[in-house]
Amino acid sequence: RSSDLQAVKFGSFQLKSGLLTPAYFDLRGIVSHPGLMNQVADLLYQTAKDAGLEYHTVCGVPYTALPLATVLCSSNQIPMLIRRKEAKDYGTKRLVEGNIKPGETCLIIEDVVTSGSSILETAQVLQKEGLKVADAIVLIDREQGGKSNLEAHGIRLHAVCTLTKVLEILNQKGKVDADMVEKVKMFLEENIVTIPAEPSGPGAEIGRA
Repeated sequence: RSSDLQAVKFGSFQLKSGLLTPAYFDLRGIVSHPGLMNQVADLLYQTAKDAGLEYHTVCGVPYTALPLATVLCSSNQIPMLIRRKEAKDYGTKRLVEGNIKPGETCLIIEDVVTSGSSILETAQVLQKEGLKVADAIVLIDREQGGKSNLEAHGIRLHAVCTLTKVLEILNQKGKVDADMVEKVKMFLEENIVTIPAEPSGPGAEIGRA
């Protein structure tokens, strides 16, 4: 359960973009909850299945989405690729590990999306290896521009749930009051994050995807 994981936090938290958000999702601790990790991985897989997506491999955005992608691929017998944030200075020096077959389609997995920039950065690395990237699955869409930003770059974003929906559920269960729900919703509406139409690379990353 997310309450056991304490994944949803309220207060004042700084995003990678520098924005201070009243609601923050921290799913890094999910690796210590194998049952919950299996459930989340299944939700991601079912979202892709319901959308009718066709793909040959899966790649999780480093680092939180890596264990989710691993469970998803292992449970459903799907080949996985691992994208490194930085190339090793020894050995193969590759940025993408796994059996790469140029021309195949890779599905990207992410935990939380704000601007979509981390997904876009991962997509660019995969595309340089000759892979096609058309879709990405995310557990939580913070609704701050990620979906439209990715669509502008030819990537469709499919979310298991939105931040607004999470807030509504938590409010119904008495986990968060109506005032906080409205505060977060107002923050989302007033803080849409955009990314350049033609990003120059990793240095162009804005916000936390």
